[in-house]
Amino acid sequence: MKTLYEQLRSAQIDEQLINAFQVDSDIIYTGIIQYLGSDDFVMLTYNDYGIQDGEVYLKISSVKSIETDSYDLASMKDRISFDEMNDLATNPSFDMPIKMSDSLFDRIINTLYENQRVSLIITFENGKLHYNEGLVKDVRADGVTFLNVNKFNFAHQRMIDISFVNVRGIEFGGTELQLLQETLAMVKPENHIDDVVVSDPDKFKAEAEKLRNTNRAIIIDTNDDRKYFYVGQVIADNPREFVMMVVDMNGRFGGYVWIRYDDIKRMILDSDYLRLIHEFVKMNQKAGHFVLPVLNADRAFDNGDNILIHVLSQSIRFQKIIRFELTDGDSFAAFPTNLNLETGILTVQLLDVDEQEESPVKEIGIESIREMAFDYFKAFLQENQVD
Repeated sequence: MKTLYEQLRSAQIDEQLINAFQVDSDIIYTGIIQYLGSDDFVMLTYNDYGIQDGEVYLKISSVKSIETDSYDLASMKDRISFDEMNDLATNPSFDMPIKMSDSLFDRIINTLYENQRVSLIITFENGKLHYNEGLVKDVRADGVTFLNVNKFNFAHQRMIDISFVNVRGIEFGGTELQLLQETLAMVKPENHIDDVVVSDPDKFKAEAEKLRNTNRAIIIDTNDDRKYFYVGQVIADNPREFVMMVVDMNGRFGGYVWIRYDDIKRMILDSDYLRLIHEFVKMNQKAGHFVLPVLNADRAFDNGDNILIHVLSQSIRFQKIIRFELTDGDSFAAFPTNLNLETGILTVQLLDVDEQEESPVKEIGIESIREMAFDYFKAFLQENQVD
């Protein structure tokens, strides 16, 4: 049986797409090996949508295993081919020429230090992984002094010491890191503001109405236990519901979300993070990168009595995928196929269902729908059978 190094070497020679599984983390890196040393390697990485997005340095000792052939990798290859055919890659490569005699780790650390490039250094300390985003400010024989920046609270910027023995990986050159590089001047303690939060449910409707079509991004925290939140602009609303144009963490168009007011825990109207995302959006718009050419960021929605019915009807008519969140906590992506307005029953065709175990057809009452996401890139790929 081949050693892990031998597997990596074969994958590099054959320019194979691989998944790298880590010892201490559930994060899986997908990409192509660019450089390989005796103890470490660098991968050109792809995001979930098949778009090449930055690079990662990993120690071989931190990798549990790799795979070069799987259903997931076959799907990823389809996405990569689709993206390349449609010119969807937008990131310039990270300039880091490496000689065969170089230590990969030393070259990366010194490049990040000498060019003051933003990176994400992943360390393992006291049994836990730590993700440190910022700048290498000094290099020593056994570690670095690192300026750790905080996108969510500019006041929490601090200097830390990172020992080389604790480093598990280094991400660099990705979209978010490059955007942060361009906005470092604003991510400083003196620019910190306190969050402006609305948590009174009786005020959500009035705030949504005031925000409609102002181009002001807000954060929506939902009243469940999920780990993500929505950032975006309110573009349609009425007394029961509203629609946001979503912006992703890279300041790019991320589809739309329809939300009921009783789905909301709080609205954040202003914060350090919102101001940073606003800058990301402006830079992307200026560069022509805000929206992928296959997506539509200009949809219009009527502020009438029932936006929910409008979204569902359009989805049925044009065979569009919606990701549903229901009041009972159920969550799934599906093609809506029929809506009975008399009974309020929506019929959907589920995705990724083992038909031997579960019916691909599901019926739900529209009153149980608390949230719908649609017109995002992954849905587009699935609609075009690229996923």
